[in-house]
Amino acid sequence: MENETAAAHEQEQEQEQWQGTVEARLPSTPAAAAWPHVADFFALHRYLPGIDVCERVESNGDGKDDDGGVVRPGCVRYCAAFAPGTEEVATWAREELVEFDAGERRLAYAIVANNMGFGRYVASMTVLEEEASGCRLVWVFECEPMQGWSCDKLVEYLDAGLKVMAARIEEAAAVATGAIAAGAVAA
Repeated sequence: MENETAAAHEQEQEQEQWQGTVEARLPSTPAAAAWPHVADFFALHRYLPGIDVCERVESNGDGKDDDGGVVRPGCVRYCAAFAPGTEEVATWAREELVEFDAGERRLAYAIVANNMGFGRYVASMTVLEEEASGCRLVWVFECEPMQGWSCDKLVEYLDAGLKVMAARIEEAAAVATGAIAAGAVAA
């Protein structure tokens, strides 16, 4: 009887998953201009607040750097945040790129190791063209519950981060567009 109860409890825990979606608009940036910033899997620290380090640790999942720097499924990045006022790592995660579809402007990744309390965590980021103008970033996640958090708190956290990320991408895209335009005028 005790084994049956333990098995039922384990099955119940496996079935409980948090899922969520957060979105942010980039009103003056077309999807084609925003996508390169999202697609650079190793540049998350440039856009997402609270990430101080984002670097390639494996190119294709086998530890060999044989892909010439191309971002493709199997790549693993190391992301870290420093403790305030120090260069001491407070939180970190290793994330594996599991899907990369440039045509759909979508990538998906999974956390494979971390010190933040995540068990299973998978997410995708998609850049969608808006009908009128601009684009939309859509971040979808599914994970095991995290101790000390609620799903609503995680959604709130990701939503706030995505809004800052969208603003930073919009700024970077505007600078890139301006640089291209200046080059065209100079030519």
